[in-house]
Amino acid sequence: MMRLHLMFTSVMLFLCFAGSGPSETFLAAEPTIDELKVELQSKETKTRKKAAIQLGKTKSHDAVSPLLNAAADTDPGVREEVVKALGLLKDQDAVTMLLTTLQDPVENVRRQSIIALVNLYFDRDAEFVITRVSKKVYKTVNPFSDQVGNDPSVIEAYVKVPPSVIDSIAEHLVDPSTNVRLDAAKALGVLRGQSVVAKLFDSMKTGDANLKIAILRSLYKIRDTSVDESLLPYLNDAHKDVREETLVTLGLLRSKKALSEMQRIYDQNPDTKLRLLAFQAVSMVRDVSSLDLFKRKLKDPDKPYRVAAAEGIARVGDATVSEDVSRAYIKEKNLGCQLAMSFALYRLGRSEYVEKLIAGVEEGFYHEQVEAYFLEIGAPVVPELVNNLNHKNSDVRLRLCRVLGWIGDTSTIESLKPLLKDSNTSVVSEAALAIRRLNARS
Repeated sequence: MMRLHLMFTSVMLFLCFAGSGPSETFLAAEPTIDELKVELQSKETKTRKKAAIQLGKTKSHDAVSPLLNAAADTDPGVREEVVKALGLLKDQDAVTMLLTTLQDPVENVRRQSIIALVNLYFDRDAEFVITRVSKKVYKTVNPFSDQVGNDPSVIEAYVKVPPSVIDSIAEHLVDPSTNVRLDAAKALGVLRGQSVVAKLFDSMKTGDANLKIAILRSLYKIRDTSVDESLLPYLNDAHKDVREETLVTLGLLRSKKALSEMQRIYDQNPDTKLRLLAFQAVSMVRDVSSLDLFKRKLKDPDKPYRVAAAEGIARVGDATVSEDVSRAYIKEKNLGCQLAMSFALYRLGRSEYVEKLIAGVEEGFYHEQVEAYFLEIGAPVVPELVNNLNHKNSDVRLRLCRVLGWIGDTSTIESLKPLLKDSNTSVVSEAALAIRRLNARS
């Protein structure tokens, strides 16, 4: 069960060929901002659209003013491109205008206004990482692409979004357009809209299944654990997908209030996807009462149950089951299960199993699983991660930089600085991003 996260395209330069007689190659000159300002006032709609698009690509503060002036263009297509461009420029001077275009009578303009507002606060280089039952670190995708339903993007914890932005987007939870309502619900999760949780719940009461699911995912991103009791009724929703998403969300929120219901669903649904989801949700809650169940499931023939069982044991943290996990580990052939059991053994005091986890960071198929474990462990594993920043494998160095940035221990900044001169440019970029995150916390 993964929520996937974001990328943007770059601008291309075109080589033009001209001349009579001897051929001549030259680089076409891009229009200046002053020239684009003039084109933005053209009588031709296509010209104005093109000018708006190009102004957005300039990434220049000087492009903001002409775009703001064009936001009231008579053509909705031009207004849509203007709003997109303002989002690309990520300039706070655009906020007031985007709150105005958010009220545009045309659906696409309202949708693009929501996207643009999110882009003003969302760091394109950032990712939101959670251990989401299947234990994957999510990849970054455009938060408003076709995959937005599975997107885990959220703003960095240190980013502050004005209440006026949150409130204005929340008003569109009741927009006449289904698409705008969905985008508003998703955007409030990306922007961590804590102040409008009540409005999100109001929308769930009347929304369709898609809106309920979008809101459930946003409620997890907001991370208000007090909402768990209000979510319990949705475990009995008429729509199967809503019931499943509610189960997952309550697990991610580690809801002890929902534990008995999770257990009931597990007991009453033999050999179904819902049974596995219920077991995975139980494994997230960290309750000692589930320990016997986890011990039994270490021997389950199905890999997902063994993985979730080991993770559940890791989260409960009861060292009395260490030998049970050790015996299961010795017999285990699947690497994913071995890593889950290593996670458990490390959490139970067997520090030598960190070596197995570090080795897992090298694995193309399993490294995300291990990164998520390191995030769950947090500060205790930081010294081991720092000791491996000089690993011979550049992928490992890169991934450890990323994890250290997410864990947020500012004492690791000095250890990350040498990687700013790493031979691998991707490692340099990841180290720089991690340092930026850590500096923002200090």
